[in-house]
Amino acid sequence: MAAASALLPVGAAGADESVPVTVATDRQEQVLDVRDGVMVSRVSYSLPLPAGAPEHPAECDRTGYLRYRPVGGPEHSSAADNVIVQQPGAIGGAVNSDSVAANTVAAARALGQNVEFWALARRSACLDETAGFDYALRTGNYLDAVDYYFNGKPIDGQVFPGFKESQDLAVLDVMGMERVIRDQYEMMLFEIPNQAVRQQKYVCTGISLGGLVTGFFADWDFDGNPATTNDAGYQQCAAFAAQDTMITSDPVAIQNTPLLHDITNAIVGPTNDVVKAVANVGVLPRALVSVPMIGSRSFMIYRLAGLAAHLEPDAESRLLSHLPRDFDLDTTLNFMFSGSLPSFATNGADGSGSIRDFRFTNAALLGVFIDNNSGNFALFQQGVGALDGGPVAEKTFPTPGSVTQIPLLGGFLRVSAGSQQRVRPTDRNALYTWRNYDNVRGVPYTAPNHEVSDIRDAARQLGTGAPYAYWETYFPARLFIDIGAGYGGARSGDLTNLRYANMARTKPNYISYAGDGFVQQGVGIVVPPPPTAQVVTLPGYSHVDTIGAARSQSDGKPDASAQTLAEFVKSLR
Repeated sequence: MAAASALLPVGAAGADESVPVTVATDRQEQVLDVRDGVMVSRVSYSLPLPAGAPEHPAECDRTGYLRYRPVGGPEHSSAADNVIVQQPGAIGGAVNSDSVAANTVAAARALGQNVEFWALARRSACLDETAGFDYALRTGNYLDAVDYYFNGKPIDGQVFPGFKESQDLAVLDVMGMERVIRDQYEMMLFEIPNQAVRQQKYVCTGISLGGLVTGFFADWDFDGNPATTNDAGYQQCAAFAAQDTMITSDPVAIQNTPLLHDITNAIVGPTNDVVKAVANVGVLPRALVSVPMIGSRSFMIYRLAGLAAHLEPDAESRLLSHLPRDFDLDTTLNFMFSGSLPSFATNGADGSGSIRDFRFTNAALLGVFIDNNSGNFALFQQGVGALDGGPVAEKTFPTPGSVTQIPLLGGFLRVSAGSQQRVRPTDRNALYTWRNYDNVRGVPYTAPNHEVSDIRDAARQLGTGAPYAYWETYFPARLFIDIGAGYGGARSGDLTNLRYANMARTKPNYISYAGDGFVQQGVGIVVPPPPTAQVVTLPGYSHVDTIGAARSQSDGKPDASAQTLAEFVKSLR
C-alpha cells in the first residue's frame, strides 16, 4: 500500500492531535460533457501504487472520479455547499451513477444549493477495456467494437490480445479494501485540506456493495495511530447515505462484545492471512473472467448491447450473429433469455427457441437483457419499458415473480429474478421493438409506476468508452475477501486499522430502498437501519433504478432517488 498520509503537528493541539496531509499530487481535470445544466468532468490524481507492486500499466498509478456540478456553480469543490462522495457497487464503474449524480446536482440546484457529486472509480478501472468502444463511437458502427473484442478485427493496426486471466492480473492483489478507501481519503483531503470543513461538506455514500465499502471507510483509522481521531473515516463526513444498501463494517455487532471480538479475530484474522497468501500466488481467481453471467466476457455483452442501442436503437440488431458460440457466452445468453426450466436446460431446443432464433431492434435486445419485465437476474434489472412488435409469453425461470409475494421468504427470493412478471418473445418471424419507460400504458404485464429509467440513458452509459467503463472489466475479487473477513471479525493483518465499529451511525443517515428491490425485504430486515435514519422507499424502483432513473418520470415528477437525497443534503445545513 501507499504510505499513510504525512502528519504535520499542530502546535497548540497537543501531542495527540495532528493534521493529515494528502500524498496525492498532479490533479488533472477534463470536461467530458455538459448536459441539461450539469457539467461532467473526469478528475484524476497521481497516487502511485506501493514500491514492489506487481507490474502494471502507468494508468494504475492514478485514480479519480467523475465530477458532476451545476453549470455556473463554484469552480472549486471546497466552495460547494456540499460534496456527495459515492462508492460504486460490485463490478460497477463510475458511469453506473451517471443518472443519479446528474439528477441530484440538478435537484439540489432547484432547492437553491450548489452540490457536487463525485462518482468514484476504483483503482482497478485502470485495466478497463475501452479501445473498441472509443473506436466504434468515432465510426458510428457498433460492430467495429464487437468484431474487435470477439472476432480478431484490428483497430489502428492493433488486434485485441484477449481477455486477461487471473495469472495476468497480479496487480489486483494490491487493490483490496485498504487501497479503495485510502484512495477516497486522499482525494477528499486534497480537495478540502481542513478537517473541520470536510466534516461539514462531505456526504459519504455508496450504492449496493459501495455501501459496505463506505462502512469500512467510516471505521478506518487512516494514520494507524489510536491517539488521533481527526484522520478517522467517520470524521471526514457530515453524514452518510446508503443507496439500496447498508453502511456498516460490523453488521452483527461482533465488536460490541470484547470476548467475541477477541475470539473471532483470533480465528478469522489468521485464516484471512492464509486465504490472501494463497490468492497472491494465483490459486484463487483474482477476477472473474470466463464465468457465465458475472464474468468479464459476459459483462462485455451487456456493454456492447448498450453501445448498439445507443448508436442504432431502431435498426435490426446484428450483435448476436457476430458473437462466437462458446460456453460462458452461450450460458449467459441462455440464462438471461430462458422462460422456463426446460427451456434453460435445452437452450431452447424444447421448442421455445434460443435468443439467437428471434429478431430484435438493438433497443429491444438491450431491453431483453436488463428490463425488469425481461431480464432473469435482479442485479441487472432496470424499469426501462416493455417489448413491442410481437406476442410474448410469461417467464417462470429461474423463479416466477409471484413467489416474491410469499411472506418473509419472498423478500429474499427477489434477489434471483426480481419481483415483477417477466415475459419473452414467442414469434420467430416478428421484429421485436421497444417501448420506452414513458410509453407503457396498456401493456398488460407492467405499469408506468414500475418503469422509471430511460433506455436511452442506459444505452449511452453502457456504451461509454474511456475514461471509465460502465462495468469494470476486471473487478478485484480481493475486495470480496476483505469484506467477508471484516464482517467475520478480522481486525489484524491488513485490517488492523479497521479500528472503530459502526461510527457512521453517530452521524445523520439517509437510506433509500428500491421498492421493487430485494435489499429492504432481505438485508434490511436482518440488519435494520439506525433508529434515527431518514428511510425512504422508492416505489416501483429496482436495485439499479436507484442510481439509473430518468430525471423526469412519466407522471412529470422528478427522480425520487435524486430528489430525496438532495433534500436530505439540504437539511444538513
